Amino acid sequence: MRDFKEQLPADRQRQMTNIFVDHANHQQATKAIRRFFKPVEGGVPGRGNICALIGESRTGKTYGASEVLAEYKPEIGANGIKRSVLLVDSPIEGGARAVLDSIASGLGMQVSLRMTNSNLILAILRELQRSEVQFVIFDEAQELFPEKNRKVLSFSRKLLRKMLNLNQFNILCIGLPETYSIIAEDSQLIGRGGLPYKRLRPYDWTDPVDCQHFRVLCHKFDEEMPFELSDFASMDFSSRLFKATKGCIGILKVYMIAAGEIALAAGSDRLELCHFAEAYDDRKRPNEVFNPFRNDPSLS
Repeated sequence: MRDFKEQLPADRQRQMTNIFVDHANHQQATKAIRRFFKPVEGGVPGRGNICALIGESRTGKTYGASEVLAEYKPEIGANGIKRSVLLVDSPIEGGARAVLDSIASGLGMQVSLRMTNSNLILAILRELQRSEVQFVIFDEAQELFPEKNRKVLSFSRKLLRKMLNLNQFNILCIGLPETYSIIAEDSQLIGRGGLPYKRLRPYDWTDPVDCQHFRVLCHKFDEEMPFELSDFASMDFSSRLFKATKGCIGILKVYMIAAGEIALAAGSDRLELCHFAEAYDDRKRPNEVFNPFRNDPSLS
């Protein structure tokens, strides 16, 4: 019997939010990122190549990058801040200038609005050298290559080539599956190392290994949630969780937190199907009738 009643509701909410459950996709992501950074463990960083980590949304790509970034925090050097790893959050709009501003922001640069794009490019290249960057990560990289905006797409490709020409670091593009094909269309980019990549996929319930891994994942959440055990790993419960999340770890955590908050508000000691059903009802699309926590998952 696990006793959580002495904990404040806010503490139990924070405990749910802070849960981290290691899983196969996370291990694959961090292993790939580290390999793209340093091809040989304990060796020197790779240089001049472009790489890709792709996959559907909420499969663990960004979390893996954040974990690697945390291992290489900026340091104060003789002539300013040195950063081994630079993480750039790709802008969703704003054109070429927004792309440059996002890189400058990642480098901690103070940029005047009066500075032209060409001068800003030169300033960024100088700062990349001065701060001794050894690995550049573009998160949400599909935003750099919008197929509906050929002007921005062309600009981003040319910019990445300029950066790679420094022969100082590898560039990793993290994004949705289409990111790979868009980069690969540019012969000059794919010629920089052949575009090695890793694709992360949601768990597949029809694959016996994936099914087992997903059920283990559910059990780990069951152990970490501030409630009595609910047997999430049972075939019935886990199949319903899979149907609701489509096998994506990020979405699974969303439902764990949502159902947990509903259970907390109701004063329940255990997470039940009814809590997940209510969480699913809150999120299902208009006119959608099926709820995997109320209905037979095999009927969807």
